[in-house]
Amino acid sequence: MSSSDDAPIQSNISIGLCQNCQHARRIESERGSVFLMCKLSFADSRFAKYPRLPVLVCAGHLPK
Repeated sequence: MSSSDDAPIQSNISIGLCQNCQHARRIESERGSVFLMCKLSFADSRFAKYPRLPVLVCAGHLPK
């Protein structure tokens, strides 16, 4: 599995606020599946590690 904090998060579906959030990390599996991980989940249990998309409201959203 590979990951990149700096890789652009792009998709043909809307992912909401995570698309431009500093806390979102793109994770790609060896099979090509792409997931978004919220790095806030490590410090605060209010945030899901892998939130359901699209995220429309988020108290931790921090634009890039």
